[in-house]
Amino acid sequence: MKPKPIIMMFAILALVLISIAGGCRHRRVDRARAYETSGTDERIAPSDATVAGKDVANALVAKGGEDVDFSETEEVRRAYRLTPGAKVNINNINGRIDVETAETDIAEVLIIRSAKKRDDLQFHKLNISHEPAFLRINVENDRKSAFSALGSIPEGRQRVILRLPRKVEFKTYGLNGNLTVGEIDSTVNAGGVNGAVNIAQATGAASFHGINGNVAATIARLSGEGIDLSSVNGNTELRFIGEVNASVEAFGMNGKVEPDLPNVEVEKSDAVYKPYKARIGNGRVRIRVRGVNGNVYLGKAEKTGEGSPKAADKGKELRTHTVGKKLRTFLSPAGTK
Repeated sequence: MKPKPIIMMFAILALVLISIAGGCRHRRVDRARAYETSGTDERIAPSDATVAGKDVANALVAKGGEDVDFSETEEVRRAYRLTPGAKVNINNINGRIDVETAETDIAEVLIIRSAKKRDDLQFHKLNISHEPAFLRINVENDRKSAFSALGSIPEGRQRVILRLPRKVEFKTYGLNGNLTVGEIDSTVNAGGVNGAVNIAQATGAASFHGINGNVAATIARLSGEGIDLSSVNGNTELRFIGEVNASVEAFGMNGKVEPDLPNVEVEKSDAVYKPYKARIGNGRVRIRVRGVNGNVYLGKAEKTGEGSPKAADKGKELRTHTVGKKLRTFLSPAGTK
């Protein structure tokens, strides 16, 4: 190929890239103007009409944002009625999630969005969808195409504070912050969390995948799909309320499984790389541990009240347990920032 056609080809490519960048800049300005002039956001479902007049969502208080939020903030408050067994999904949050639970059928939502500049709040917009059987909260991905990656997207943060009915299924994926959840009378599923996970109580089953931090959870009435623990970079403490009948299998671990429960039978093996296997009680429910970089402790929960495990109390950064004749110390995420 001659030099002149090559130069022309690069010149055309440069013009195309400049045009794309200019289009992205104009779209950003248009989005900023739309943000400044819009009074409502159609992507956020309005509060349920049956609870909107009760001013329920204003009861939530946003504490602890002094060293977390950027200088420009925006609050989103909503209240929704949920049916028993409703699914609550929260995804793609750059910040922490704090969930209280209560004997109610109303979900109270408070989300604090923050950015370094006011115009930057146009990015990382919220989507909230609601039906009686589900509540879905997620943050939009501003990079929706390869061309949009050419422009810079300002950083935004979100803090999610919820008060939920106890009888819901809770699931979160893609969280850059700590997760704290109260007592859920159903399953809990946490994945892709860059932070500590603390579940005061899940019922029946739970799963934790891709966690970069310590995990502490209490499980009541272990049943169903059991517990699935994979790709956790930290120590895990699982506490059980009631009788435990489970088969435990752990492989690909850089750590130990420490069962401190009645009726435990550990399968003995001299093989170096053989998976850890144990049966607790009749072994009916499965506990699976894969690719964990840390220790896994299995023990009984100490209750301070009805269904309220003492081990879930905040402010305890270290916990010790006597396993056999040895004193084991496990880090707790409850007191982490």
